[in-house]
Amino acid sequence: MTDDSKLRALKVFLRAYAILSLILFVGLMIGFVVRAPILDPGGAWHVLIWDRVTDPIPPMLFAIYIVWSIFIYRAAGDPLAHKMFLDFTAWANLAHGIAMVPHALMMPEYHIKFLTDIPWVVLPAIAIAFLRPRGSEVASPGTAS
Repeated sequence: MTDDSKLRALKVFLRAYAILSLILFVGLMIGFVVRAPILDPGGAWHVLIWDRVTDPIPPMLFAIYIVWSIFIYRAAGDPLAHKMFLDFTAWANLAHGIAMVPHALMMPEYHIKFLTDIPWVVLPAIAIAFLRPRGSEVASPGTAS
């Protein structure tokens, strides 16, 4: 894959991931606001969350991921100019995914997270690592080459 084709693929991936993340996290936020029973234990979509719809922490995480998704979409326009943000995105999501593993292993009801949450947060780290053009190691905008 050439650097140009990698860059194009990275832009497409980032836009698609951002849009899907916005749909997912805005939908989950709305579900929490209206306390949708479908998200509670026993509900069809409970696999998408870790807690009950009355717990306070998930909406805070959803808000962060909604904002993050907007910035990922914006960074997709010029990934090389947003290298530091994309590096942070890759490493933070990788760390988040790794942190979820022991919890998913310890609680049988959360083994499904190996098919949902964990791949979703690790995917950007993998994509950014493999799709970033090798030429992206050049100096950032505003610095001398």
